[in-house]
Amino acid sequence: MNKWIIAIIYCSLLTTFCYLSIKTVLLSATNHTSFPNPQFFVGIFGLTFGVWILAFGIRKYISFATENKQERRKLKTMFSIISVVSCYAATMLFFI
Repeated sequence: MNKWIIAIIYCSLLTTFCYLSIKTVLLSATNHTSFPNPQFFVGIFGLTFGVWILAFGIRKYISFATENKQERRKLKTMFSIISVVSCYAATMLFFI
């Protein structure tokens, strides 16, 4: 697959996953009856392990995509920037 298609899929998955996990954590934290509740822990563990699995997949993709060190560095930089922008976009979705 083209690296831009992988980047778009990764960006959309990461943004969606971060948004839903953060939303779950915030909504469970505002529950006045009991805190911490199971919904809070599901959100925290989901965010932690979901982002970890996505990052592991991208790391494997970069290692299999090319043997050229310079091209690997470019891919690592591109996916690092995409990760930061995706998390920022997920946070900004709460203000819209």
